[in-house]
Amino acid sequence: MIVTTLFFLAMENGISKALTHKFEGICREQNDMEARKVRSQKAVKNIYKGFYFLGTTTFAYMLLKDSYIMPPLLGGNDSFYEHFTHYPYWEHPKYYTEFYMTCLGYNVAGLLQELFFEDRGRSDYLEMLIHHLITVYLVFFGYATNIFMGAPVILVHNASDTLISFVRVINESKYYGKGIFIFIPSLIVWIYMRCMTFPQLLYTVIFYTNHVYMPPLLMPLFRLCLCCLQCLHFYWTFLLFKIIYNFAFKGVADDIIDKNKVSNEKVKET
Repeated sequence: MIVTTLFFLAMENGISKALTHKFEGICREQNDMEARKVRSQKAVKNIYKGFYFLGTTTFAYMLLKDSYIMPPLLGGNDSFYEHFTHYPYWEHPKYYTEFYMTCLGYNVAGLLQELFFEDRGRSDYLEMLIHHLITVYLVFFGYATNIFMGAPVILVHNASDTLISFVRVINESKYYGKGIFIFIPSLIVWIYMRCMTFPQLLYTVIFYTNHVYMPPLLMPLFRLCLCCLQCLHFYWTFLLFKIIYNFAFKGVADDIIDKNKVSNEKVKET
């Protein structure tokens, strides 16, 4: 995990430094140099995130597609309800540990990035910090307690984040007017994964999990964290629809949170 954490920290910051200047040439903002730099940095980081999510989504699907935990909702033939079958001595799929160490390293790196490298004055700083803390706990908990349900949780999140990341890249480029053609499919995937599939997964964890083998507080905390994530999902879905409203009636397609981020960065540098 330490190796993957350091790898992803170096990757994110290295790619940002290497490609931000190159992206500035196609950035949608060409008049305000400070805003152009902020937007370009955001776009490059989302390129990095998009490829990570794409890779780990593919990895997770190949890992889980034939397992007894994958429901038809995710392209399998079984059910979330089977997730405690053979617990705690179930047989891991091939490359299960490598998958978890990759995802845990990425999320720990994201938490460290948020704590030590990001602007704490951002309007969404606390929200994203909570998100990172919850995610790191859930990924670590899923692996450390040998709960199979942790892998589908990662799959649902990474699959829904893939297109969203690339939409954010396009939105920061001079081609932002074309972003709507990817935004609509990404919104459909987001709603399907986070507002339809994840609630069913959450229901299973709450009502169909026998935690007799675990310390008393671990499973309730796991459930609480999943519930917090679901609340964030609904909130972010509201923001996505707000973006659609602003685009349809005001002609503005900016990411609401990141628009505030640009403003905060400009104030900081003034």
